[in-house]
Amino acid sequence: MFEERVPADYSEMDLFKAKRFDKKVKGNFMPAIVSTVKQITEDYGLDGVCVDVGCGTAVFTIELCRHSRLKIYALEKENAICEVARMNIEKERFTDKIIPVLGDAHELPFENEFANFIISRGSYHCWGDKVRVFKEIYRVLKKGGIGFVGGGFGRYVTEEESNRMKSLRDHSLKEGAKAYSSPDKLREVIHKAGIPNFRIIYDKAGLWVEIKK
Repeated sequence: MFEERVPADYSEMDLFKAKRFDKKVKGNFMPAIVSTVKQITEDYGLDGVCVDVGCGTAVFTIELCRHSRLKIYALEKENAICEVARMNIEKERFTDKIIPVLGDAHELPFENEFANFIISRGSYHCWGDKVRVFKEIYRVLKKGGIGFVGGGFGRYVTEEESNRMKSLRDHSLKEGAKAYSSPDKLREVIHKAGIPNFRIIYDKAGLWVEIKK
């Protein structure tokens, strides 16, 4: 039987907010998560070590684990959110395949050339120094590895699902975040990070950058 073991130093309010966020993701954005996981597993045939940068409560991470052979390090910087991620991972019995990691995307706690695949879905707009984070992602990627960073709902959502989720997403995004939601701005950031081999994807699946090392 799964039990929620909560550390003593977490306030009830922190966990309440984190669980409310978790419920919102599961209730509103599961079609996007399922769609994006299906897309990337088809496109990349994933195996090896993965880092999910800005994993939130690990809802996406868990779905990715279900449909791949990856060992996934789920990185999240907020204590309470990371704790709910750990609870979700334990509840789904994926503790042997998903390792929750409390850490900051600006200074990834992994050695050089650590991961075969790095995914970050929906956290790009939260990064204070986007150039630095992309440099970190490139550092941690193994030679021959792939990074896939951006946001969107994947190519398998219906038009109705896409419109509903887009309305919810746009309502929650701040204006500063929206300013970075363009292919040209993303391309500019990647160039500043000094990443030589990349491809901007901007279609029904959303806005993404594919990085190859």
